[in-house]
Amino acid sequence: MATQTPTTDPQTPTIDHLKPGCYLRVAVLAACLGMSKNSIWRLARDPKNNFPRPIKLSEKITVWSTDSILQWLASKAAA
Repeated sequence: MATQTPTTDPQTPTIDHLKPGCYLRVAVLAACLGMSKNSIWRLARDPKNNFPRPIKLSEKITVWSTDSILQWLASKAAA
């Protein structure tokens, strides 16, 4: 009996999707970080954790810079 290797959907965001110079909306960012959208918003509201602030592009569109997210991840890894 052959064993199956797990396959991943290429459309599913992963940490590899955090390319410098891009902007991500909350749903994609949450998927990349393995968190819920509510967790992202909770981190963004709490100034103690130094999570990057969102960028408001319009009334209904908010994004995060991947550069700032990558810096935040690096600071967490260094701690």
